[in-house]
Amino acid sequence: MDTVKSIKDVFVENTEGKLVLPNFQRGFQWKVYDQKKLLSTVLSMLPIGSILLLEGEKGDFSTRQLCYVSGDFKQKSECYYLLDGQQRMSTLRALFSNLFGTQGEWEKNYDNLYRDLRYRWFIDVRASENDDIFGFDTLNFKLSNIKKYEPSQFMENIKEYKITKQNKKEWYHPAYTNGLKGNKLKNHLADKANEENLIPLYNIYETMTDVEGKGLLEYTLEKLANKQVNELKAEVRDGLRDVTEILSRVEPDIEELDPKDDEGVIESAWYRLAADWSRNMLSYFKGLLEQKMHAIQLPADEISRATAIFESINRGGISLNTFDLIVAKAARIRSERTLTQKIIEQLEKDIELPYSLTKPLKDRVERKWASTSMKTVEENKIANPIRDQFLSMLSLFSHLEYGNTDGIKIDFIKKEKQLSITPDQVNDKAEVTINSLIRACAFLQFRCGKLNVNDLNHKLMLLPLSYLLRNDAVWNSEEKLAKLEYWYWSSLFGGSYRERQNQRSIDDVKDLHAWVEGGGKNPFENRKNKVLDYEGYSDLKVLLNEDKDNSIPAAMDRGILEFILSEQPRDFIFNENVEVFLSAWRAAGEEVVEFEKGKKRLLILEDHHIYPLGAGRTIGQSSKELRKKAKHILNSPLNRTYISSYSNMLISDHSPAEYIKHLKELTLWGHCINSNLNWTNDDENLNEEFYKSLLESRYKELKKAIKVRLDNLLRIKD
Repeated sequence: MDTVKSIKDVFVENTEGKLVLPNFQRGFQWKVYDQKKLLSTVLSMLPIGSILLLEGEKGDFSTRQLCYVSGDFKQKSECYYLLDGQQRMSTLRALFSNLFGTQGEWEKNYDNLYRDLRYRWFIDVRASENDDIFGFDTLNFKLSNIKKYEPSQFMENIKEYKITKQNKKEWYHPAYTNGLKGNKLKNHLADKANEENLIPLYNIYETMTDVEGKGLLEYTLEKLANKQVNELKAEVRDGLRDVTEILSRVEPDIEELDPKDDEGVIESAWYRLAADWSRNMLSYFKGLLEQKMHAIQLPADEISRATAIFESINRGGISLNTFDLIVAKAARIRSERTLTQKIIEQLEKDIELPYSLTKPLKDRVERKWASTSMKTVEENKIANPIRDQFLSMLSLFSHLEYGNTDGIKIDFIKKEKQLSITPDQVNDKAEVTINSLIRACAFLQFRCGKLNVNDLNHKLMLLPLSYLLRNDAVWNSEEKLAKLEYWYWSSLFGGSYRERQNQRSIDDVKDLHAWVEGGGKNPFENRKNKVLDYEGYSDLKVLLNEDKDNSIPAAMDRGILEFILSEQPRDFIFNENVEVFLSAWRAAGEEVVEFEKGKKRLLILEDHHIYPLGAGRTIGQSSKELRKKAKHILNSPLNRTYISSYSNMLISDHSPAEYIKHLKELTLWGHCINSNLNWTNDDENLNEEFYKSLLESRYKELKKAIKVRLDNLLRIKD
């Protein structure tokens, strides 16, 4: 059934629990610019599209309110499920209503709001010098004029202020009161808005539903109008304006009035001018929420087809991605929690790390670990690499019996095959799929120096790892994990994933499974031979920034730093009595470390230039200068390593000469630095040659260290 609803209707029904979001809908995705574009469309009074509703009853699906991540709210027994239009409706509600609530509840609401909705929006009536859209210059607002403007012309007048927990002293913040409350507070906030020529939009909905008097919007409009009247009066006195031209609209007899004898009548005209403008503007803003939208309302007997309809209207991939459609499909089997919620809960849960994973490590390791230290979940959102590989792994596990690698084809990780997974398969295989990905993340952090899953440049490398690590026999075997690590480093530094990643990952699942599970000849030996020697990708010429056709790949930039970190090097603290070893899991877990006696600090890693740029400056100054020159030879990953922010702070005030005296000590600390290297440049005219000799030496040390690691991995036996 087709019907119409106003924007206000949607707000009211959502507030009352009559119009709700089914939880198979994805979270809020629009950025500030998208919201601004929608606001400009609404301000120009153009159509904003239709929405799709499904009639239903409480309990048909788990639900949430517009704009909020979660939270309890009173839902009507009979309700409408919003199947399409969430991004627009959430944006509109955030633009025109007070989502933060009262001073006492703002922080709780803030935490529950989607990050990109933590703003308050305003109209700057003086922003545009060319288009006086709102008739503020002469206080002559005409609704008919609004409809002459394009949405793009409103963009300049729109202003947003971000709300954070740190800016509570700003007047627009929901926690701000200045010791006032009620109408006194509204009046004070209106004064602040008036000073900046701003009209607040965030309480228009409350203004329309509040019967207790004037709202902030009304106070502000009146103050803006009165201020502009005073400016117009001053311009009339200065001969810059014609009073007749300005006041004739509200006082037809203005030409016949004498400024001295009819002062009261003229003053009344000025008052009416201000009142007319503020009243017309108030009517315009309220009218924005009365704008009608086309709504398609599906009957309740189609509830069983709800997610199929949802999937169908979004299958084109424009509105939603494949993951969202899989979540919708899973919702066909009714549950109190959505698939997304289940995945997040599993990702946040501690797992027990096996000794097979941690035995080779020289630093202490806590047995309990959660994948969130790898940023698998942030702001209640699943990291993209996890979402993407969840789909691929789910498809492999759903369509083929585990271990049947001969049947695996590249089609299994493509969208069409992923969308053919049945609701039963989604729900049956989701847990084992996520568990496999969690194990892969643990492996990457503890054995490969990975701090953040989003930094995985070759994201499809998660696929072979996850597939193999599903098997407990692999997860609990030192020898089999060593083979996985061999595959990882040889593939990363050997350039195997530079091209054709989809096919490469499928081939590697097969080859890695055969090698790890069945033994036999090492199928990745040729990759070892290309370590830091893949032309145009990881060879010395590229890493020295000398290759004109190829830049240093991000995978090499990060990969070298992460390999050093996986070696668990000693920190750059020039004190022989202090030993702090760096590791990905300690840094990612935000451990507090005692760097020196009585000096405990959070372990934060920083990307450090081993050899600084320039002489006669402090290390801090030279490092800052160096980072501005992206193609400088010393910005090569061959000249960089991780150190703690604490040690970086200690050495940042040193001159290069003082710092270089200590560099020889670092060669014993696991950073792959040649112990026989001469760090002193005797001829400053040959800087480039000197730098190159340093980096060539580091390149050889790294290459040797990686190959030694690979050889040692093959010697590990259960």
